[in-house]
Amino acid sequence: MRFLYKRPKIEHVREELNTLMEVMVSDHFVYLDLFVFSLIFTMLLSPAINSLAMSILFFFASYSLFSCLYYFLFSRFKENS
Repeated sequence: MRFLYKRPKIEHVREELNTLMEVMVSDHFVYLDLFVFSLIFTMLLSPAINSLAMSILFFFASYSLFSCLYYFLFSRFKENS
């Protein structure tokens, strides 16, 4: 079966990997990940949080904290390079 499968050229593989890396490190994708991780973090801490209003407040606080950390530590460094 190995002789039936033609391996792609290394240039095509590198091109696809570069496209994938551009998508994975794009700002929109990172902010979407931060949103999902903040939601999961809030859900896991929901037994320790007293009310729904405090849960919503905690979610927005954690999302804004993580977003600010990303913006000030990584995004600005990437723009300078």
